[in-house]
Amino acid sequence: MKPIFQGEAYDMIAQPNGIVFSYCHEVVGDKINVHHKMLSIDSARISDVEKSIYQLAKFGSNYRSVVSCCDNYVTARALLLQNGKVFLSEQDGAARLFDTDGTPIWTGTLSYRGKAPNDIVLHQNSVWACYAESNTLLRFQTANFREELRIGGNRSPFQRPQSLYVYNDSAIVSNSGSNKLLRLDLNHYTVTDYLEFEEPVYGYTRSQDYEFVLLQSGIYVL
Repeated sequence: MKPIFQGEAYDMIAQPNGIVFSYCHEVVGDKINVHHKMLSIDSARISDVEKSIYQLAKFGSNYRSVVSCCDNYVTARALLLQNGKVFLSEQDGAARLFDTDGTPIWTGTLSYRGKAPNDIVLHQNSVWACYAESNTLLRFQTANFREELRIGGNRSPFQRPQSLYVYNDSAIVSNSGSNKLLRLDLNHYTVTDYLEFEEPVYGYTRSQDYEFVLLQSGIYVL
């Protein structure tokens, strides 16, 4: 495991040739100054990038319209749908669907027990969401965003799930409460251990054949 960035990072966005991520540059009073970096796999180089590059990677070509509707573009979670639309989930539970031109065409919520999802991912015709406080994963239909499946709750295999990453027909769950990455089979809904760390794990993503994890101490390549 090799360190990519040491410090407080907030998320990672996979790109064809690496990742883009946001991090805490400094704290001034009660305000956090967020900056952004990009890792290029080909050059093995990490460089600073403007927030517009980060926003483009996260929200797509109409990022300006989407960001203008966000309370916080860093904590917001977004899905770039196959039809060119963008689905947005915010920290307060509010959710929006944006048309291909960046116009909001649906508003609603993905809240569960009064809490917003910590992360959302797309698999086939469904949106999966994880909820750290209830140790739960929910699946929603993309046609109307109604809940159609729930995994977890009492005797849950999840302990504070923070993020999701879909690879083939599996979801890699960052289980911060147990310092583990779990693999959820999205066809049979079985859960198995994937990797374990010595500190909380908050994120996982892939680019090319490289795997990246976001731990409490920073970002690493496996």
